[in-house]
Amino acid sequence: MSEDAAYLQSANVRQIRIPGDVIIGGVFPVHAKGDSPDQPCGVIAETRGVHRVEAMLYALDVINSQREFLRGYKLGALILDSCSNPAYALNQSLDFVRDMIGSTDLSEYQCRDGSQPESRQMPRKNVAAVVGGSYSSVTVQVANLLRLFKIVQVSPASTNADLSDKTRFEYFARTVPSDNYQARAMIDIALHFNWTYVSLVYSADEYGELGAEAFKKEARKMNICIAIEERISPKKEAFRESVDNLIKKLQPEKIVGARVVVLFVGTEYVPELMLQTSERMRLERLPRQKRIIWLASEGWDRNNEAYTTGSRKLAAEGAIVLMLASERVPAFEEYFLSLNPGHDKFERNKWLRELWRHKFDCEFGLPEQSTINRCESHRQTVENFNPDDKVQFVIDAVFAIARGLQAPFFYFCIMGNIKAMKEEVCPDDTVASSWISRHSRMPQICSAMKRIDGEEFYQKYLLQVKFEDAVGKKFRFSPEGDGPAHYTILNYQPENNRRRSQDSRRSDYIVVGRWSEDQVRTVHLNSSIFPVIRLEYLLG
Repeated sequence: MSEDAAYLQSANVRQIRIPGDVIIGGVFPVHAKGDSPDQPCGVIAETRGVHRVEAMLYALDVINSQREFLRGYKLGALILDSCSNPAYALNQSLDFVRDMIGSTDLSEYQCRDGSQPESRQMPRKNVAAVVGGSYSSVTVQVANLLRLFKIVQVSPASTNADLSDKTRFEYFARTVPSDNYQARAMIDIALHFNWTYVSLVYSADEYGELGAEAFKKEARKMNICIAIEERISPKKEAFRESVDNLIKKLQPEKIVGARVVVLFVGTEYVPELMLQTSERMRLERLPRQKRIIWLASEGWDRNNEAYTTGSRKLAAEGAIVLMLASERVPAFEEYFLSLNPGHDKFERNKWLRELWRHKFDCEFGLPEQSTINRCESHRQTVENFNPDDKVQFVIDAVFAIARGLQAPFFYFCIMGNIKAMKEEVCPDDTVASSWISRHSRMPQICSAMKRIDGEEFYQKYLLQVKFEDAVGKKFRFSPEGDGPAHYTILNYQPENNRRRSQDSRRSDYIVVGRWSEDQVRTVHLNSSIFPVIRLEYLLG
């Protein structure tokens, strides 16, 4: 058996269950997509997977520790792994609705001794709402299932424009903006540099195709021409052919401006795209001024080392990358860095053990004197920790759901209890208040909260929430259920040593601007910190 096969065989944790009075679901790409239907899950994904799972668990801890937040009831969780695979995620997500469709009516059956049979299945609480998914293709599949059961879904990462369509996704919200805003931001960047003639490359999936359509629509409005358009297939030979076609088409001098290539692809496409591009550049012996300038959507993951290892760095150099404007959450980072073997919260997430084995090439449970690498001896450090960029949005999603639950709990449980106590115990208001304060300081969960009406919860409560988020910013949903549209603009400058730190590859990405859609679309770019070597043909 190969090492990879042995590793994948050991990676068999399917879900995390945290007990609570009300359950919030979660679906995250804990693993990369596998190579075949028989092996749907690949290697573990630290940032997009484990960090997001822990961000949800952290948010639940914070909420449950605030005694007055939910007035005595506790939020639990059912967290699943999508394996970055739409079909697999759909199958896994059946667990969110299993209790609604899987109960068996035993009233017509009788045991041999004449007694009524009882189900041996452990009763489970219904899921009130779901946080996830991440990749838009996964999110769409999960949303199509959850809508049948009126379960609210809040994504911290999916930007697919179609998800704003309430005729199809009437219980969907997200803490990030639609790709329509991203397309507008990319247009504004192009106009800032007077790029009126560009190329467009997109992946053959919903994220790529819808993003490309949004960009083309905005480009027509602003008289930006698209010289070359390439749709990239995930199939290896077709992928290579698409890159070859792109490089060849970009060579004639008359389309210098078209070497600015707008890129709408999922994160899994980028490493191969950079590899193939760098190989073509080497074969064509392209001079520096004829290289491609990528204007990339937020599908480009700045934490992914595979984008820029080896010769890929040559192709990626100078890329302008949009990133959803997010801030690091110091309290979460302190929490996550404390999660080491032996910590009481390390064991609740079994994927952490798998991450340790993968990251440190170690084994658990070995004696201290063992010559084999022991996982217990490894600790996380600040130096090797780069949190996922969407941690803030995961925390926002959990808090939005929790805030949304506050109102129905108050009206149906607290006020309902008070009304019942007034009627049944002491009709006098003064005496009733005294009795309630003595006997009902922490109200229990009531039947109305055990099965949430998704339609009412979504429209009446969730979309109306307003709160200060984990980084002190005001959060609220748009009428379509989208998050605020703010982007950070990065430039990949691997050779800019004077701004680089020795320890973090993140410093290769320099913040060069910001884009916001409030009342007026605004883009702020500091062209002075783009490398001089690039300016010769950035403005081509």
